[in-house]
Amino acid sequence: MERSPRPNPTPALVAAGLALLVLAVYWQVRHHGFLNLDDQEYVAKNAWVLRGLTWDGVAWAFTGFRVANWHPLTWLSHMLDVELFGPGPGAPHLVSVALHALDTVLLFAFLRGATGSTWRSAVVAALFGVHPLHVESVAWVSERKDVLSTLFLLLTLQAWTRFARTGRRGPYLAALGLFALGLLAKPMVVTAPFLLLLLDAWPLGRLPLAPPRALVAGLGRLALEKLPFFALSAAASAVTWLAQSSGGGASAVSPIPAWPRAANAVVSYARYPLQAAWPASLASFYPHPATLRPDVAILPFALAVAALAAVTAWTVRERVRRPWLAWGWFWYLGTLFPVIGFVQVGGQAMADRYTYVPLIGLFVAAVWGLAEVAGRWRVPRVALALSVSAAIAAFAAVAWRQAGFWRDSVTLHQRSLAVTERNWKAWQGLCDALLDLGRLPEAVPACEEAIRILPTFPEAWQTLGVVRARMGDPAAAIPLFRRALELRPDYFNALHNLGSALGNQGEYAQAVAHFQAALRIRPDDAETWSYLGLALLRQGDRQGALAVLERLRSLDPGRADGLRQRMGP
Repeated sequence: MERSPRPNPTPALVAAGLALLVLAVYWQVRHHGFLNLDDQEYVAKNAWVLRGLTWDGVAWAFTGFRVANWHPLTWLSHMLDVELFGPGPGAPHLVSVALHALDTVLLFAFLRGATGSTWRSAVVAALFGVHPLHVESVAWVSERKDVLSTLFLLLTLQAWTRFARTGRRGPYLAALGLFALGLLAKPMVVTAPFLLLLLDAWPLGRLPLAPPRALVAGLGRLALEKLPFFALSAAASAVTWLAQSSGGGASAVSPIPAWPRAANAVVSYARYPLQAAWPASLASFYPHPATLRPDVAILPFALAVAALAAVTAWTVRERVRRPWLAWGWFWYLGTLFPVIGFVQVGGQAMADRYTYVPLIGLFVAAVWGLAEVAGRWRVPRVALALSVSAAIAAFAAVAWRQAGFWRDSVTLHQRSLAVTERNWKAWQGLCDALLDLGRLPEAVPACEEAIRILPTFPEAWQTLGVVRARMGDPAAAIPLFRRALELRPDYFNALHNLGSALGNQGEYAQAVAHFQAALRIRPDDAETWSYLGLALLRQGDRQGALAVLERLRSLDPGRADGLRQRMGP
C-alpha cells in the first residue's frame, strides 16, 4: 500500500509565528485610550455606535454620509465591538490588532499560494506586520477601516487566484462578493481590478509580458472579464466623491490649488519609499506645503519626477526577466493613487495610513530581488536568514516605540510637534487634548500657535472658542466661533457651540437659530436637540420645546427625561 504524503507543518508554524510577532508589537495598545482624531465621532461620542448592533443602527450605517465617508461595514464593526465588549477603548484596539494579525497571515497565505514560495512570502508578510508606517492603521481606532477593508482585499485576491487556475464560476463570484465587502469597509480598495490584472501577469502567467503588442492585446481581453469589478469600483468612487464633497473634504471645496496638489503628489510618491526604508520622524499629521508657503519647491519636484521615471523605465525593461519588480512597483503606484493627493482630502501632505496596502508591492519587489541577488552571489543561507531577521527585528522595535506614541492625544500631538515644523494641526490637536484634561491655561497658547501658523484653519478658532467658554468667558468665545463659521459656514461644532454661548448670554433667539442650523447638518445629534429644547423653553416657546421632546425620545431617552423635568408639569 502507498503511504499518503505527510502534511507540511511549516506554513501553519509560519502563520502562527507571524501572528505572535504582530501581537508582540501591538499588545501594548490594550491600555491605550481614544484619541481626539475622529475617535469621538467614530465611537466615543457616537450615539448610534454606543447603542451596539441594532436594526436602526444598521439602517443608519447604510444611509447617508458620516464623517465625510460612506463605509457602512466599518460602522457595523464598531457597533459590534460595543455590543460584545462595551464602550471602552481597550477592546476596539485589540480587535484592530487581531484584524491586522489576520491580514498578515492572509498576505502570507495569498503570496505563498500564488507564487509557491514559502519563505519569501513569510518575509513579505513579516515586514507588513511590523513595519512602523503601519502603526497608524493599527493603533488608531478610527482606522479600523484600513485593517478591515484589507482583509477583504486579500481574500479577493486569493479567490481570484483560485479562479484563474480553475476557471470555475464559484471563485469568480466569491472574488466579486468579497471585493464588494471591501468597498463597504473602505473605498480605497477600488484599485482591486487593477491588482487582478497584475496577478494575471505575474505570478499567474495569464498575460504575456512580451512583445508589447501581445501585452496590450492580452490586457484588453483580460480586462473584459473584470468588467463587474470595474463597475463596482466606479460606483464606489462616485459615492466617495459625493461623501467627501458633502463633508467639506474634497478638492471641490479645498483651498489648495491644482498645481501645488499635483506637485505634492509626485513628491509624496518618491518620499514614501524613503520612509519605508528609513521610518524615522513619523507623525500623525504632515502639513501640506501649500498651507505653509504659497510657491512650490521646484527642486524636490524635479528630483521626484526623475526618480519615478527612472524606476518605472527600469522595471518595465526588466518585466520579462524580473517580473516581480514591475509587479511590485505598479502595485505601489496603483494602490496609492486614490490617496496620493491629486484630489485633495484634508490638509495633509501625506499620511502613514495610506501606505497600508501600497507597501506590499515594494516589499515583494525588495524581497524577491534580494533573493535573486543572494542566489547570484551565493550568500550562505544562514547569513541571509540572520540579516533578514535583524531587519525585521529592527522594524519591529521601531514600530513598538511608535505605537507607544498613540497611547493618548497629548503624547501623540507632542510627538508630531517634535518631529515636524509649523504643524498647525498638531498644535490644535494638543489644544483640544489639554482642553479635555481641564488644563485650560496651557490650551490657550497651543490654539493661538495654530492660528498664528494658519489663520484660515477654522478648527483652531473653534477650539479656542471652547477654551474661552470653559474659562467662563462666553463673550470672548462668541467672536471666535463666528470667525470659524466665516471660514467654514457648515461647521457643525462651531454652530452648536456658538448657539450654546449665545444661550449663556441670554440671546435665546439667536441660540435657537444656530442650533437649528447645526441640526440641518446633523439631524440626529441628541445633544443639540436637547440644547435647542432648553433654549426654546427659556424663550417661552413651550410648544416648540414639546416638539423637541418628542424627537429626543427616539434619539436619547435619557436626555428627553432631563428636558421633561426642566419643563415641569
